[in-house]
Amino acid sequence: MAKWCLFGCVRVVKSKPFGIRDSFQVKSVALDGFPPYFLSRNRLSISTETPQHFRLDEAPGLNSKLRFRLPEFDFPLALKVCKAVCVGKWYCPIMFIKEGRLKDQVNRSLYYEMTLEQTWKQIFTCQNEKNQQNSVLIDVTVDKEVVFVGGNKVMWYDTNVVDRVMWFTSIIGLRMEIVERMKWEQARGGWRGGEERQVKIKRVEEFKGSSGWKKFGCYVLVERFVLKRMDRSLAMTYSFSHSPAQVQMGVDHSRAK
Repeated sequence: MAKWCLFGCVRVVKSKPFGIRDSFQVKSVALDGFPPYFLSRNRLSISTETPQHFRLDEAPGLNSKLRFRLPEFDFPLALKVCKAVCVGKWYCPIMFIKEGRLKDQVNRSLYYEMTLEQTWKQIFTCQNEKNQQNSVLIDVTVDKEVVFVGGNKVMWYDTNVVDRVMWFTSIIGLRMEIVERMKWEQARGGWRGGEERQVKIKRVEEFKGSSGWKKFGCYVLVERFVLKRMDRSLAMTYSFSHSPAQVQMGVDHSRAK
């Protein structure tokens, strides 16, 4: 508060967005600090209302035992992606997610459901039509990180960080606390990060002593964070490919002679 002649003048400071790292938000640290008008009234009443679609189920966090068991590799090679297995579930408060206008976001989803899913994704396949091959050369490039928003794959860069928010599109972003925690969790599971967004897998698979084969497939373990709003609509997915650490080979001998 500043003094001017015989009167006191209260400096008005504009409200700021909630700062996750700021521990001085409940009480002013300035000796001459004044609360905003709506908090300085003598009679302050607070009302609560449960928004539509608001329902929080149990979120036990990460199931480490199920995660390190990995999904069963017993599906036909015709499948490019096997059925996903959920190995973790959390809830993220709205302060960690940026989506569109704040007013619209508050009305739509105060919390976001985040799940961690595991699946095997096909990265290479080939046929042995004449049943003459006894080896396969695998030479593919795999994206280590993939983000989908609105069903579309998006590109993002480290320069997209503004005020510790990683913006994947112009309307949706995640606080760096969320991004860093996801990558930390992936590193615990064996994912290899680094500056490069892609990894090259090149190897030769031989079938010594085999009676022949019809189809060959190479799969990589993918762990995907799925972010949903409270109305169950999909906000975005963030996938991590665990290659070359977790790669599985499948061979179909159904027509071998």
